[in-house]
Amino acid sequence: MLNILALGGYLGLLVYTFLLLKKSRSELRAITQFRNYSREITTASLLAALAALLHAAPVYLPLVGMALSPLSSIPIIIGVLLFADGALAMFLAAALLLFFINVEEAMIFSLATGPLGLATALAAIPNIPLWKKIAIPTVLLTCGILLLAFLVGVPGIQSLIGTFTLFGLALILAFSLLYSLLFMGLARLSHRRLLSFFFARDHDEETLKPEAEPVQK
Repeated sequence: MLNILALGGYLGLLVYTFLLLKKSRSELRAITQFRNYSREITTASLLAALAALLHAAPVYLPLVGMALSPLSSIPIIIGVLLFADGALAMFLAAALLLFFINVEEAMIFSLATGPLGLATALAAIPNIPLWKKIAIPTVLLTCGILLLAFLVGVPGIQSLIGTFTLFGLALILAFSLLYSLLFMGLARLSHRRLLSFFFARDHDEETLKPEAEPVQK
């Protein structure tokens, strides 16, 4: 029963997140800055590859990789800020790459780290109520952790949580809340940085653009 509720919550919130991103596409103004489709595809591919490499870091770097792995949410956040609901393909590509590297890391990314990046990027959309910005990533991450512990059975997470109790659920919710607030702050910071970058780039292009020569009769 717990797994059914967690899976339903995970899928429902993931779909709802993409619907919100699609509805609020115009609010993510950085999405309009790409001049051509090939540059957009290249950028999305690089972000997906970076997310997969960061998340797979513990496989190749057992000590340092544990610190790098949580950072895999950041490329997903940037992808959402650039492409809004178009980041779905980038998220799926990163998950697919991880399945070729390590199945356990792929499951963690698909159920927790990746959706966290998608949901916390909602913090950059001004017309979404604050309670939704906080509740969606918190509950989504909680459902992902429950699925990893009791459905997938990831050894490290399962041994840490143990058996399901209400106290354990409260601890997972508290952890998910704090973790979501941290990445929401990173999402807002990334959004401001992206807007500043694109504004400065466009300003420089306008400044360097040569004046049109007068037409001679």
